[in-house]
Amino acid sequence: MQVKLSVCIPIFDAEETLCRCLESVLAQDFTDWELLLVNDGSRGFDQGGRNCKKIVKDFRKEHKLSKKQFIYIEHSSNLGPLEARRTLIEAANSAYIVMLDSDDVLLPGALSFLYENVLTTGSDIVHGGIDIFYTDEKAREIEKRIYAKANNIFEGQLSGHDIFNNFLIKKGHVGFLCGKIIKRELFLQAFSYIPFTRCVMGDDFLIYSFISYFAKSYYGVKKNFYRYSIDTGISSAKQISSLKRWEHIASSANIFTIILSVLKEYPDDFNLSPEDMEALRFTGRSYLANNISQLKTVIPELQSQARELLCDYWGTDFVEMMEKAMDKAEV
Repeated sequence: MQVKLSVCIPIFDAEETLCRCLESVLAQDFTDWELLLVNDGSRGFDQGGRNCKKIVKDFRKEHKLSKKQFIYIEHSSNLGPLEARRTLIEAANSAYIVMLDSDDVLLPGALSFLYENVLTTGSDIVHGGIDIFYTDEKAREIEKRIYAKANNIFEGQLSGHDIFNNFLIKKGHVGFLCGKIIKRELFLQAFSYIPFTRCVMGDDFLIYSFISYFAKSYYGVKKNFYRYSIDTGISSAKQISSLKRWEHIASSANIFTIILSVLKEYPDDFNLSPEDMEALRFTGRSYLANNISQLKTVIPELQSQARELLCDYWGTDFVEMMEKAMDKAEV
C-alpha cells in the first residue's frame, strides 16, 4: 500500500496518554495516511488496566482500522527512542514522515497543512509551530523556555548546505523531529550512518544533524499544528531520584561520539568546514554544561554515583574542565 504520508509514534510508558494521541490523528481532515506504532518494550497500563497491546487492539477494533493502515510493532525490550524511530522508518510505506510522540497530539488540520506545504514548496522538510500543554502548575516554570526552543523556526526557504548551516551554526531552527514533515529517504540516509545505540536523550539532534546535512530544501512557517506535553517525559522531570533516569540524561554524550566516529570513518561523504566542526564541539560542550547543571537536581544520596556516571559517559578530564569553566564564569 502506498499512502501520501506516515504518522510514526514511538511508545514507552505512555499508556495513559496513547488514546488521546491516536484520536488526534483520526480527527484529521487529511485521510491519506498510515499510522505506525512501535511499542518500545513498554510495560505500563492505562487507568482501565490495559497494556499497550490491548489499548491498540481495542482502538483499531473500535474505529474499524485495517492492519495495513494501522501498523503495530513491538520491541521485546526497551531499546530507546532512536531505535524505535529506526523501526518506524523502516516499516513505513510512504515518501513523507510525520513524527508524533505518544504523549503529544496533532492539532486539527495538521496533516493537510503539512502536506499542502510539501506540495506547494517542493521541500524535503516542512517545519511548523508547536504549542504547549500542561496541567501541573509546576510545569509553568519551564513552559516559556520550551515554547521558545520548540518554535525556533526559520521562516521561508533554505536550500543545500544552508539548511545544515542554519541549524548547527546560526541556530536558526531547532532540530526537533516532531513539528516537521520530512522525506523518508532522508531518515533512511541518516540511519545508514548511525549504528545501533541505546540513545535516550539527544536522539533528535543526532538524527536531524544528518537529515539537515543531506536535505536539499527546507521550508519553515510559524503556524502551530502540534501540541507538546511537558507534564510527562524524562526531559520534563523537576527532580531526579533514580540512577536509571540520570543515566538516560548523561548518555547524551553518545550522540557526539557517534557523529565524530562517522566523520572519521566516512571522510569522503561529508565536507565539513572548520566552522562546522567548531559548532559541533561547541554544541557538545553545551550539552555537557547542561548535564552538569542538571546534576544539581539529582537527590543528595545519589549525587556521588551520578557524577561517576557523568564521567563515565563524557570522560573525567572533560567533565572537570567544564566544571572549572562554569565555576569561573559564575565568579
